[in-house]
Amino acid sequence: MVCPNNRSFLALTLCILLSSSCSDQDSVLDPELTEARQKRNLDFKTCERTSSTQSAGLVSESKCLIFERAENPADPDGRQIPLQVMVIPSLKSNSLADPLLILAGGPGQAATEMASLGLIFGKIRQDRDIVLLDQRGTGKLSPMGCSATPDKITDLSLDNLLRVQTELLNNCLREMDASPQYYTTDIAIQDLEALRKYLGYEKFNLWGASYGTRVALAFLQAYPNSVRTTVIDGVAPPSISLPLYIERDASRALEMVFDDCAAEPACSQNFPKLRQHFDELSKNLTTQQTLSLQDPVSNEPVTLSVDVDWLHASLRSPLYGRVAQRLIPYIIEQAYEGNFAPLLSVSAIEGSINEAMFLSVVCSEDVAQISPFEISQEQAKPYILKSRHLNMPILEACKQWPKRTLDRDYFEPTISDKPVLIFSGASDPVTPPSWGDSVMPGLSNSRHLVVEGFAHNTLGSTCAIDIISNFIDTADSSTLDTTCLLNIKRRPFFIGVGGSSSDD
Repeated sequence: MVCPNNRSFLALTLCILLSSSCSDQDSVLDPELTEARQKRNLDFKTCERTSSTQSAGLVSESKCLIFERAENPADPDGRQIPLQVMVIPSLKSNSLADPLLILAGGPGQAATEMASLGLIFGKIRQDRDIVLLDQRGTGKLSPMGCSATPDKITDLSLDNLLRVQTELLNNCLREMDASPQYYTTDIAIQDLEALRKYLGYEKFNLWGASYGTRVALAFLQAYPNSVRTTVIDGVAPPSISLPLYIERDASRALEMVFDDCAAEPACSQNFPKLRQHFDELSKNLTTQQTLSLQDPVSNEPVTLSVDVDWLHASLRSPLYGRVAQRLIPYIIEQAYEGNFAPLLSVSAIEGSINEAMFLSVVCSEDVAQISPFEISQEQAKPYILKSRHLNMPILEACKQWPKRTLDRDYFEPTISDKPVLIFSGASDPVTPPSWGDSVMPGLSNSRHLVVEGFAHNTLGSTCAIDIISNFIDTADSSTLDTTCLLNIKRRPFFIGVGGSSSDD
């Protein structure tokens, strides 16, 4: 990954790393919830819109409020943190008492930045509100912002990047007006339950993707009576430590790209030695090399010192997206010929992730579960994507970052008989279908759908959206018509700047 435009190294690291019938309508709410529903409109205000607001029309129809919570649940009178709440109201005035709750990914993404899902889930919005809560540590109200950024980084060796990272984290912790150890998932789900009661909703229908699936599973485990249905896409359960398997799961996805290119006539004809060239390119970068090229963000000349660690970490970024995966054969061949610009372009994509909150979750929940023996075992395995950039920055950062020990119960598999619908992208490089399979034994009323042609997150398919809408309407996965998924396949690979040889 490259940081030619003064992006922080943590942002750099994150880029390469890292829903029965409608009988609830007639149910009787308890007095506490009834009172909350009657007064909740008094707390809402018009949602703020700026020139960068996406789906501004939808946001203008929505209602927002600030929900305050104790940073440390054990000290309710201590520091309070404001959480941004957005409710996209149902199109029917008499909405059902079980809204759709959107759980953002990352960790570190703000849910209110995903308001456009109100358009995607338009069918669900006919009868239900859509609720978005910026998880503690995310969004514009987060107290975990770190303003320090490094000078332009041109030496992308691991040693140099770790040195820069250490300096950034020290500066960040000094200036932060927050206690990072209290921004973990087990506390965030307490915020969600408190918000449900505050707004007077009887139950939530949960939808979460990526890290949001962890929040959904943890909430379902802790508050089963507050959940009607759950949809999880790209499962990252609390029981699995993501940084440990970065190389394994990314390598699996890249192997699929190689195999699918070999099986596709246009791709195999244009790139007949793709795997061989990847191996040779990797070998050539065993020794650090200097690249002189244009910065894909600023378009200014830049000179970078790179090696095979950087190459393999950068190739993981385009594996995340369905469209970006189609570029990978072309990117590898261009790099093999000496043109690294396409690779730099796809690896320089920025995301809106709060880096401090990311570390608060990953250090206390993921890295805390990894033993040195497990790390050495994984690092010794001959995966095709081998890069110290993929896990060492996180492991080293967690040596500095404040942590707390979570209850062992939090890491236990979720046990529930509530309706759960699971989606996985067949070529997901970070939360592969096996992770979706891993949670099914405890979910007795679940169904797992693996979507061909998709990587991390399957919501880009109208087929999947219709299935989700029908599931939340009926709360029954067994009767869902999923035949439309059979028509979804990987789209043709790009063979040049003009795209693929097919419009399919």
